Amino acid sequence: MNNVLGYQNQNVVITGAASGMGAAATQLLIDAGANVYALDIGEVTAPATKAFKVNIMDKASIDAAIAELPGNIFGLFNCAGVAHPPTPAYETIMINFVGLRYLTEQLLPRISAGGGVASIASTAGMGWKGNLDFVREFLAQDSFEAASDWLKAGKADSQADAYGFSKQCIIVYTLQMAGELAKQHKRINCIAPSPTESAFMDSLSSAGIGKDVTSLFCPSNGDFATGADMGQALIAINSKLGGFISGCVIPVDYGYCAEVTMGQRDNLMNISI
Repeated sequence: MNNVLGYQNQNVVITGAASGMGAAATQLLIDAGANVYALDIGEVTAPATKAFKVNIMDKASIDAAIAELPGNIFGLFNCAGVAHPPTPAYETIMINFVGLRYLTEQLLPRISAGGGVASIASTAGMGWKGNLDFVREFLAQDSFEAASDWLKAGKADSQADAYGFSKQCIIVYTLQMAGELAKQHKRINCIAPSPTESAFMDSLSSAGIGKDVTSLFCPSNGDFATGADMGQALIAINSKLGGFISGCVIPVDYGYCAEVTMGQRDNLMNISI
């Protein structure tokens, strides 16, 4: 069972590596023997192979890191993300999706057969089916610049929840890309976490969205997840053990979405699975 996850001596790239789920996943990858290339606008404290200071909503900043990343990559982990509020809507969508997509598409040619992409969406994005046409309209802005211009033009102003919209985009993008990547023997998946104790949760609290609100979306055991809970899920689905798993949106929520789907909880976010 040695190297059962398949990360030993493999090159992996991870964003959001300085805190929360990304930091937890980074340490897990290091422990699994991977060569970890860690990207974050903050300081990465884990002993990664190499850390890059990257602003994921700045194309030039992403490009500078890409130029120094290895030519062969086993896995990409998209963990960078911000909350709205307090982060403005435009920045939220640029960081949570537009930068994510740009980095992913630049690195896809480097991902080896059998490798894959794993991203962090959210239960807040699980209402994507009811907003699919609008999400597709945005995803059709398929360059970094076009997406930025579309947002600056106010096209997303009808979206009351910029954070949820950004996560809907991750989910739909994951589903759209699965078939094409399958032809290349590459995989793409995302997880949809329930509320998780992290700096992200702290930023929500600072914006007046406390645990009295976020706890409404916790599983019935009442638990807030930890960064490690989500890091472990990411590592598992992008490992060689998940070799035939692709195009999946996996709720990592201790059954919250299942409860909603079965009518056992109020469907506050128009969730469907």
